[in-house]
Parts: sequence; C-alpha cells; structure tokens
Amino acid sequence: MRPINEIIIHCSATRPDWLKGKPAAVKVATIRKWHVEDRGWSDIGYHWVIDRNGEVLPGRPEGKQGAHVRGHNRNTLGVSLIGGFGGSAADTFDDHFTGAQRLALEKLIADIQKRHKITKLSGHNEYANKGCPCFDAKSEFSLNQKPVKPKLNLYARIGQAWSGIVRRRG
Repeated sequence: MRPINEIIIHCSATRPDWLKGKPAAVKVATIRKWHVEDRGWSDIGYHWVIDRNGEVLPGRPEGKQGAHVRGHNRNTLGVSLIGGFGGSAADTFDDHFTGAQRLALEKLIADIQKRHKITKLSGHNEYANKGCPCFDAKSEFSLNQKPVKPKLNLYARIGQAWSGIVRRRG
C-alpha cells in the first residue's frame, strides 16, 4: 500500500439539486465520466465522494494515486462533496453543503485516520487558485476530532417524545 499522510477536500461544483432523486452511484458515475471521457484520465480523480444525503461512495481505490490536485497526489486521498456551485474559498461549509455531509465527512476523516498516518488535512483551494471546496477546510474540520451528530430539529424531537409516550402506554 502506498503511504498516505494527507486528506484533501474538494467539491463537485454542482448545484444543490444536481441529479436530484438519482442514486449517489449515478452521480459518481457521472463525475467518473467527466474525468475519464472528458479529461482522458484513467479513472475518477477522487477516492471518496459524499452525496448531499451523507451517503459515502468510493471513487478511485485508495491504493492508487489520485488525480485531484496537480503536484499533490502522491501521498494524498481526495474526498469530494457533491455541491459547491458558484462558491468561493471565503464561504462556510454550511453555505453549500448539508448537515448529513458534515457528519459523513467527519466520520470518513476519522475512518481514514484509523487506516493511514494522516498528518495533514487541507482543501483544494490551498493548492490552486480555486474556490473548491468552497470553505476553509482547516477551520471547519480537524484531524482527531470526534464526529458530532447534528441537533435534531423540533419535529424530530416531538416525534421521539411521542413514540416514547406510546411505548410507555403499551
């Protein structure tokens, strides 16, 4: 296995409703097509893709060098979030992505750290004059952080309370 010491976060630069209702696998296949057919690469450039609903799908195998940041692919893994259209590096994560994506990315970072000696987490915009991933990766995420579950909205809390009452009444 090649040594991997950095995770670089990206975005697909697609609108929030891009391929809405389609399975995440269709979105990954479409990105793969962009990279293979349109750019002539051997495979999708990213190792992982996170859909708007938090579903995480593999892209290029981790054992293969990625094609996600020119000059910085050798010992890195590329993770792309679906979304980010029209964003800039000065935006926040919440401007373009969902709570489900945040939780999935936190869990994926923790999982990757279990398999590899990760010493650095960065955004594509740190290596190229681009907005991607449309937030400051270092201020939004960190290595060795515990994934934090998003707070339940009011309706979810009411539903949980109601189901607890119904269970107690038996």
